Amino acid sequence: MTAVRRLPCLLLVAGTAGAAPALAEDIAFVEPSSELDDGKPASNAWNAVDGKDTTQWCAKPDQRGSAILSFGFDQPVTVSHVGLVLAAPKGDALDKQNKRARVVTVGDVARRVEARFKDTPGMQLLELSPPVKGRRIVVEVLETWDGASPSAPLCIAEVLLKKGGTGMTGGQIATKLRSLNTPAKRLLHEWLDDPSAPTRTLLFNVDGTFHYRFEPLLEGKPAKLRGKWTAWDKGIKLETLGKTFTVSSRVTKIDEGGEPTVELVISGEAPHASMVATFRPAPKRLP
Repeated sequence: MTAVRRLPCLLLVAGTAGAAPALAEDIAFVEPSSELDDGKPASNAWNAVDGKDTTQWCAKPDQRGSAILSFGFDQPVTVSHVGLVLAAPKGDALDKQNKRARVVTVGDVARRVEARFKDTPGMQLLELSPPVKGRRIVVEVLETWDGASPSAPLCIAEVLLKKGGTGMTGGQIATKLRSLNTPAKRLLHEWLDDPSAPTRTLLFNVDGTFHYRFEPLLEGKPAKLRGKWTAWDKGIKLETLGKTFTVSSRVTKIDEGGEPTVELVISGEAPHASMVATFRPAPKRLP
């Protein structure tokens, strides 16, 4: 069982969420446990990393298990601080219509560090001791401040991940996301051919780069590829090895064990023959 390290609630004033710090190793993507879609202004997960405290991510009130935001990185990173803006401002106060994060854990595969937040406006920044490390960092909400009603959703206006004095989320992430079309945004995951025992891993980064690894269990030679990518409705252009490859692609919503997910099918002439395969997103939750 993964140990949980508790932190005191140390508040550091970091200005408004709109004041984006210089970015270090940016997040490649963010995935939520769920997203509320009730016809009101968008509440998708990218709102929590756009450097604006006027937008927010909201989880579905009836989702299974605790609410999480799962952050993927192209390379292993160290996260030394986590900051939250609990909710959008309401004048000089906090909008308390929705539930707000009170206790969260920030975790990697080896440890989870607990952080407690006051029910106050503005950015609250906490140092993680010890820091968390890896290519997948998960922020999980364990306890919440009450909303206007028991059925109110949990919402978070901003999540800031930092290594020392530099951030991994913020306004530059929003700029990168705006440069992508809708088909490209659907690809922003780490994709595995078999989530339980993967041999193929394909990561599409919001910065327009991709990383592919083929690690066969029995036959075949391992391969690693990096390059640039763009996408449209039925295809992906991959630039790598000094060449440009165009493959057909299809992203389909499916149900797996009662949980909605998606499936990516790649066909055609790929940079490596092993890339012609069917993929699912990597698990969002840590083991």
